[in-house]
Amino acid sequence: MKKQFNILLIALGFLLVNQSLNAQWRWGKYNDLERVDTVVSIPKDNSNSLYINENNFYLRMGFLGVNIEIEDDWDSDWRSLKGRPRNFEYIEQHDHGTLKSLDFEIGFNNYLNNGKFPSSSDLYQVKPLGSTYIGLFWKHTSYINGPLYLDWGGGFSWYNFKFENAATRLDPNGGELNFVEENNIGSALKSKLKVSYLTVMAVPMLDFSGGKRIVRKYEEEGVRIAFSHRKGFRIGVGPYAGLRLGNKAKYIERTNGDRDKVKSKGGFFVNDFRYGARLQVGINGFDMFMNYDFNKLFEEGKGPDLNPITIGVSF
Repeated sequence: MKKQFNILLIALGFLLVNQSLNAQWRWGKYNDLERVDTVVSIPKDNSNSLYINENNFYLRMGFLGVNIEIEDDWDSDWRSLKGRPRNFEYIEQHDHGTLKSLDFEIGFNNYLNNGKFPSSSDLYQVKPLGSTYIGLFWKHTSYINGPLYLDWGGGFSWYNFKFENAATRLDPNGGELNFVEENNIGSALKSKLKVSYLTVMAVPMLDFSGGKRIVRKYEEEGVRIAFSHRKGFRIGVGPYAGLRLGNKAKYIERTNGDRDKVKSKGGFFVNDFRYGARLQVGINGFDMFMNYDFNKLFEEGKGPDLNPITIGVSF
């Protein structure tokens, strides 16, 4: 109990000296950590509490709560810890400023024609599980007020529309795009349209956990690596817009036993710009999204009226 009491005094002194801190634990050098192995920073609360047992204690004073686990194998000189690997895990509340992250997204594409998915009689019908989406975004999460946050950023997105009929071909001749079936081939294996965009987005989010994140840091010999994921439930809807970078059609067929690839770039009357709405839903470390383009995939009057829709997950 004496060891717990000594560490309690250290923690009390540290809190009184650092009352200007926000609801976030800021790590210093080893010498600043005293005899603490694991620290949990807990967001604001209106009550104070203290719990002690033989291995750890929990302390809350005003805006900051700390849970401290007591190391039971300290040397006479505790600074020998400097050469040992350390793990830190704590809960952090994002209630100010902006957090940054690099997000990877993956999903599946389709499109709607006058509010309905294309039928089997349409040559532009796609394979839902074969039409993949990939996105890479530099994201920012900015605190606004209360549970309201703004997820915003930009990056690159790649749309892959794989047609159900492998013999589908895109014919841009005659001033408009026509979908035709190629019969003068040995065996059609694959037909798809690829479109890439530079995309920006801004999605207001309601985070019912108050922006809590679980953060884990690994330290060894001066090297520190941190991982984090959100806690609780969050949901939001917001706009996005994109500038087309390129598009191409790719066909794979087998003729006389040989596998041939044919690529055709540009000239398919794909709109230069796209814009739409994005729905994001997350719980703990899992995030899903749905994108729906308000404008058409192809230029007005140059191709079928198709509004792309994408469902996927982000990491």
